[in-house]
Amino acid sequence: MSIKLENGEIVRWQAHQSTCTEVPENTMAAFKYIWKIGGIPEADIRTTGDGIIICLHDKNLARTGYNIPEEYRNVPASSLTYKEVSMWDVGRKYGEDYTGERVPALEDIFKFMKDHEDRLLYLDFKDVDLEKLAMLIDLYGINNRIIFAHNNQQNCIAVKNMISNIRTMLWIGGSEESIKEKFDNALATRFEGLDQVQLHLNDKKEKTADWRYDIEASYLEYCYNITDKYGVDLEVLPYEFEKGDIQKLLNIGIRWFAVDYPKRFISYIIGANE
Repeated sequence: MSIKLENGEIVRWQAHQSTCTEVPENTMAAFKYIWKIGGIPEADIRTTGDGIIICLHDKNLARTGYNIPEEYRNVPASSLTYKEVSMWDVGRKYGEDYTGERVPALEDIFKFMKDHEDRLLYLDFKDVDLEKLAMLIDLYGINNRIIFAHNNQQNCIAVKNMISNIRTMLWIGGSEESIKEKFDNALATRFEGLDQVQLHLNDKKEKTADWRYDIEASYLEYCYNITDKYGVDLEVLPYEFEKGDIQKLLNIGIRWFAVDYPKRFISYIIGANE
């Protein structure tokens, strides 16, 4: 689940939304693909009307589904049974090789992980009962291989109190001002209940040759140093990047990334060793 740099340091990476640029997001095919190439997939979790926790980013199947009848396209998953949700193909849009992929139940992912002890998984909280989630994780005994992610620190704290040995990540997005404010709020609590903090890196309206992101390099360096002081990993999500951008982030000290373009990211990290 990592890439080793020439100096022996380890770079770890998360596939944002199960790498929707390369394989059908939030599917078993996506998770297996990311594990195979050395990353940590992300499952967006919400609940069907009959109480099954599923892997689905949007509230409905309109965007990811293929040839779904109009009467189902915009219906929230929370109003459908799992049988109804899993009737529809969510892989075909990515090519014939993925025809037949269905929205998976989170429990099926856990079953696979139980037999593959090196697999880690991010869970991005959308709409689930946390106590029910805790029981499911405990049932499969994969607590230490789950990283619970949300933009609300209180939910991260709650999960920490419910589930032993689980890791948590607070993701922080939005404008530059909003990101800085939310980071300061987390710092004020001494990052209570958190193992990781993720900052979203958006391009500046006018990119410059030395730095492309609206969060300046000096602030990222400050965030890295302060999280390191508290024993918290700093992860960044650069929505767009080139090889030079990744190198600059590595130079700051960042060793955790979330990416939408895994193959390109891996090639840049490997290139950093050359």
